[in-house]
Amino acid sequence: MRSILLAGMLLATLPAATFAQLMPIPEHAAAGRETFDTSYRASAMASARIQRSFLDSIRWSIGAEVRDNIRTVFGEKPPLETWQELVAADGLALGNVADALTAYWVLNWITANARYTIEIDNEPIRRQLAAAMEADTNFRRFDDLQKQDMAEGYILKFLVEHTALQDALAKNDIRALSRLALASATRFRQQMGVNLLALEPGPEGLVPKAAGGQ
Repeated sequence: MRSILLAGMLLATLPAATFAQLMPIPEHAAAGRETFDTSYRASAMASARIQRSFLDSIRWSIGAEVRDNIRTVFGEKPPLETWQELVAADGLALGNVADALTAYWVLNWITANARYTIEIDNEPIRRQLAAAMEADTNFRRFDDLQKQDMAEGYILKFLVEHTALQDALAKNDIRALSRLALASATRFRQQMGVNLLALEPGPEGLVPKAAGGQ
């Protein structure tokens, strides 16, 4: 995927997608129980609308140049197809809100904590997020289009953030990595009320770090 211009500026100003009502995410998601179904029937027309809305938000918050650059990247390969290729090995798939959110949370945790080589089991985090959505009465009333809006909004943001992180890692750009780490930590603290720096992944999902943990 082509490098995206002004990615650091973009990440600092991406519009928030409301997820605060699902906080705090449960620290314990029973491993043996069936996960709450957050799948949806996707619409190609809705995907096109979501992408246009995403690009429009960038146009008005950042500028036409950045919008056009990202639109060119998306035009080279469908963004949903790119996302699926990136997360398939983690057991995540299109058409599921919990899968989209899991990829986004894991990416931001890695970025904020500078744990670029860690191997994370996504399934406990996925169960944790699905349990949070099951507990939320608003989400349980979501129809397919609302679920698609939520999931694909996070997918598009994931792609921008993932590209920025990979560019910085490829260039060993310590300043850029620090800016991205700060942006991830700040975004989750302000938009979701979650301190990514105080959490660590484990068999029960993202839970508070043990005393003396890194």
